[in-house]
Amino acid sequence: MYIAKRAMLISFIVFVVCFLLGIVTSKYNPEFARTILSNDYINMTNQNIQKGDAMAVYKSKGEMSSFLQIFYNNIKVDFITFISGIFMAVGTLLIMVFNGVMVGVFQYYFIEKGLFWESFLAIWTHGALEIPAIILSGGAGLMLGKGLLFPGTYSRFQAFRISGITALKIILAVIPLTLLAAFIEGFLTRHTEIPNMIRFSFILLSIGFILLYFFWYPLKVARRSQNSDILLEPDLMHIPEVKFNSGEIFPINKIISETFGFAFRYIPNFLSLVFFSSLIFALVISFNSNALFFNNENHIFTISDFLNYQEYPMLALISTMLFVFIQIWTFLFFKKKLLKEKSEYALIKSPVLLNTTFSIMFLTPVFIGLIMIDNSLFFYLSFILLPLLIFISSISAHQNISFWNAITLAGNLLKNGFSTFITVSIVFFLVGSLFYLTTAYGLKILLIKDALMWSLTDNDNIAQQISLCFSVFQIAVSFLTYFVLAVISSSILYYSLKEIYSAENLISRIKQIKAKK
Repeated sequence: MYIAKRAMLISFIVFVVCFLLGIVTSKYNPEFARTILSNDYINMTNQNIQKGDAMAVYKSKGEMSSFLQIFYNNIKVDFITFISGIFMAVGTLLIMVFNGVMVGVFQYYFIEKGLFWESFLAIWTHGALEIPAIILSGGAGLMLGKGLLFPGTYSRFQAFRISGITALKIILAVIPLTLLAAFIEGFLTRHTEIPNMIRFSFILLSIGFILLYFFWYPLKVARRSQNSDILLEPDLMHIPEVKFNSGEIFPINKIISETFGFAFRYIPNFLSLVFFSSLIFALVISFNSNALFFNNENHIFTISDFLNYQEYPMLALISTMLFVFIQIWTFLFFKKKLLKEKSEYALIKSPVLLNTTFSIMFLTPVFIGLIMIDNSLFFYLSFILLPLLIFISSISAHQNISFWNAITLAGNLLKNGFSTFITVSIVFFLVGSLFYLTTAYGLKILLIKDALMWSLTDNDNIAQQISLCFSVFQIAVSFLTYFVLAVISSSILYYSLKEIYSAENLISRIKQIKAKK
């Protein structure tokens, strides 16, 4: 907490400023509350006020069910706020802006109805812990993004790893705080009959706990600590990059760290690849007047639409081309940068490209074809097989063999490394899913229920098309990011399993020892 004090201060200031912004905007624009809180929620609240129980929303469900649902929603917001820091801290700031405005609008709505004291005691009974948990998550997210934004003389990945460890410790401390806040909201907030003085004292006690434990105590520990290296950020000194050894056997954690290390080391290249590919894909889908790729009458694009190949075969074709291109480019880039092989031009002219392209162009349609079968079993099977198909493609690319031989070699390699393959595949599938959920939530915050779109243009059709384009772009970025990480991890995994299977590097070193004798 002491190391992250500046990030926490920024998170707190952004939230408070946007909280006040929500109040001021609601004061001068009464309809703003409906934009932020939704018409359904405002109508329900108005009905509760008319019935004489403004806080009835906290009593609408059973205590246990409320507690579980609230905890799930709040912990999801906390983690998305935290993970969004990976987008150069911008994602975290956007979420903090939205949450600050939303809480301000929510509180002012009851003030406007003359229910300040009643709403304050109900909302802040749990909010005194819930809101600080969001601010702490925001600070952790900003700390996460700090390493990417300000790496100093570290490599960007090294700086990200240092700041990420600190941020992770903070977000783990937020979990019990969010759990306690959800418990209070589910079991205690509903009891508005409790005397006001007791509820007010409970709010003060909660705020006091937050200030003492998360701010005063870390400062005290930092000042009295004899080992300041633990509490202060390390000097920005260059740490040489460890070269990739294709003959090394990597444990699972090293495969994962090497994958992220390579991705972050060349993040401008991969960002450009994913960004421009996703942008072209989004423009094609959003502005196809003949509805060849998607019928955009409702202007809503979801992950199921992204994979709706049965109804739109042309979407399957353009997706195949996109996936093939991403995989080939990533394989060639990996071979050039990490293995220090020939230039891209030389690789393009070599037989390596022919075998790689042929394998990918055969195996990618297998994935697309399984999705096109109108059966949920085949749909799930396609995603189960996707990491295996990419792994086979990586064998063909790095071994420079046909895909038939690559399939045989994949079977031999996985005999001794199947558990590693499964674990790595699950990890990056979860990373891709989390990335999708984070960007989807961030897009919702950015659009603020289309408010941004309506401010860009008065034309309804154009605004809807822009909104659709944003949605397609977000899904494409998420999916292609997963593809890039899967290709890199499968390449590193291939070299590790190859060494286990053939021991080429070990035999070579033994021969060198014998030669010296």
